[in-house]
Amino acid sequence: MKRPEIHFNSGGPSGNIYAILNMFKDAFRKQRRITEYNDTWNRVCMSGSYDEALAIIREKVDLIDDDGRY
Repeated sequence: MKRPEIHFNSGGPSGNIYAILNMFKDAFRKQRRITEYNDTWNRVCMSGSYDEALAIIREKVDLIDDDGRY
């Protein structure tokens, strides 16, 4: 199955971790991978930092910061 590609702007509203998780959820819902999304969501919520949360999400999708910061 193809890895979803998610674009966000770390300096804008789409850089909010919950906005990224929402885009992640939409991509996984389209691929009927909602259980995998739920597991990742739990791990992100338990993470200790924004960078750690992004690293967890990047395990499953190609996460692209259009601002080039992350």
